[in-house]
Amino acid sequence: MLGAGNQQGTLLVSKFYYTGFCIGELSCSVIRATDKRGRGFYFMSDITISNADLNLLKEINRIIASNLGNISPIKGGYNLKFRGKRKVEKVFQFFQRYPVIAGDLAKRKLKLLKDVLPAIGKNSKVEENLKVIEKCREDLKCLKLNGYAGEANEHHFNDDEIGFFLAGIIDAEGSCGLKKSGLRLQPFFAVAMKDQKIIYLIKDFLGCGNIHKRSNDGLYHWETNMKSEILRLVEIFTTKYPSKLKKMKERMRNLKRTLNDYTPRSRSFGNMI
Repeated sequence: MLGAGNQQGTLLVSKFYYTGFCIGELSCSVIRATDKRGRGFYFMSDITISNADLNLLKEINRIIASNLGNISPIKGGYNLKFRGKRKVEKVFQFFQRYPVIAGDLAKRKLKLLKDVLPAIGKNSKVEENLKVIEKCREDLKCLKLNGYAGEANEHHFNDDEIGFFLAGIIDAEGSCGLKKSGLRLQPFFAVAMKDQKIIYLIKDFLGCGNIHKRSNDGLYHWETNMKSEILRLVEIFTTKYPSKLKKMKERMRNLKRTLNDYTPRSRSFGNMI
């Protein structure tokens, strides 16, 4: 049994899950808004996290920003928005305590937004500040189009920090189940992202799977199709570093049941690799 100190330590390190999930679903921007009194414009910093799981977004809002964010419906899901300097700074405080373990794109987006915060405010229309803000907006657009390769990570993280971080990434960007492969059904566990370093961290940490860069969208795609490895991963992400996303939990539960029930004579799912 874990002692009180160890339990507290586990609760703290488990918050790396939220960092991972946010990184998978994150967008950063500096919004140019019109003054309500019709006296020109002003700028607002914005961090948005999008997903279809409303309860999880509510939990994230509570954990990372003390419910300062606003949740609104969009087609197919919800946006959790942190708009304005005070709310964005609250999110940065969380990421300071539970930093991004891997992900050049995410780190760069957050750094650009953090660096521009001092220029945003009552004096954001002053010419010098305006140049800084417009440069940040242009850099964020360029980052979205062209990607970014940063320097090697000098920080060292332990296995549990990495495990919870990847659990969040997998909930945000991963999938598992059965897919057709010729006349057969093939089990799979996969994650696809623009961030190459996150994909290689997944492969290195989990010790399985293969990586390729997709020609149609340029995403780095990690996947394993071995039944034994998939069952091991399902066990890891339901017990040791548990998934919080309702859809992913259901997928893993169904896949585990299917793989454990399958026998060579079973015809329930056709032929399976």
